[in-house]
Amino acid sequence: MTNQTKYHVKLPDGRQFGPADMTMLVAWAKEGRIPQDAMLVPDDGREPFAAAEEDAIKAHILAPPTVASGIVQNKEEEGPAIIPYKNPAALVGYYISICSCIPALGIILGPAAIILGIKGLITVKKHPLKKGTVHAWISIIFGIIGIGVTIMVTIVFYRLR
Repeated sequence: MTNQTKYHVKLPDGRQFGPADMTMLVAWAKEGRIPQDAMLVPDDGREPFAAAEEDAIKAHILAPPTVASGIVQNKEEEGPAIIPYKNPAALVGYYISICSCIPALGIILGPAAIILGIKGLITVKKHPLKKGTVHAWISIIFGIIGIGVTIMVTIVFYRLR
């Protein structure tokens, strides 16, 4: 086999690609683009033969699959997030809802907490990796409680007068 010979790679399903010289075939084999059961069809008229029989690419075709180093895993997919810093609506709504339980502030902060909680839930639905479902629900629930506490304290205050 000379370096000038070109080959087509014939896949088991009948598809064929090429022509390519041996240097290109070695590169394809390293990339995993030539399966073990592929055939090499030389352009010089010789009979097709199994790609795994060609010494130059044999080691690459028969090697077990490897994982390239330098692949960075997505840290966002690991475990639950305690603080949903990528969902500011849920986070800010959570803190506002806690403050809305202070009687006079509930009438203003309660609705804001509810709106931010709903926005936080919408964000989680659109982008699940952003987290914050629990913070958003706490924001909504405590916002409602804050409004209720403010209304009750106001009623009691006016009745005692």
